[in-house]
Amino acid sequence: MESEIGSKLTVIGGILWLVFALLFIFSALGFIIYAAINNSVGLITYGIAFLIAGIVLIIFGTFGIKAGKWMKNSETVKRGGIIALIFGITGINVLAIIGGIIGLVDSKK
Repeated sequence: MESEIGSKLTVIGGILWLVFALLFIFSALGFIIYAAINNSVGLITYGIAFLIAGIVLIIFGTFGIKAGKWMKNSETVKRGGIIALIFGITGINVLAIIGGIIGLVDSKK
């Protein structure tokens, strides 16, 4: 049985990851541009850290959305729930964690 609620929660969590990723990437660009203007090496380090965090959040968001789509199919609902839980726990996304738990519960029905 597919998990409609788990899928929606996980997709919303994935979209939130992507929104935060964009915020991190734009902040990184701001740090890097400001550092280039003022010749500050320390701010470049912050910019690179924010850029890496943004890229990681893009990966998490993509997998979150993909896990949500897997939960809509009755054959792959368990896989989607597991992926949502893994990325939800590592990425500290409560919606993905709840969606993954609901997906795993619905996979046993």
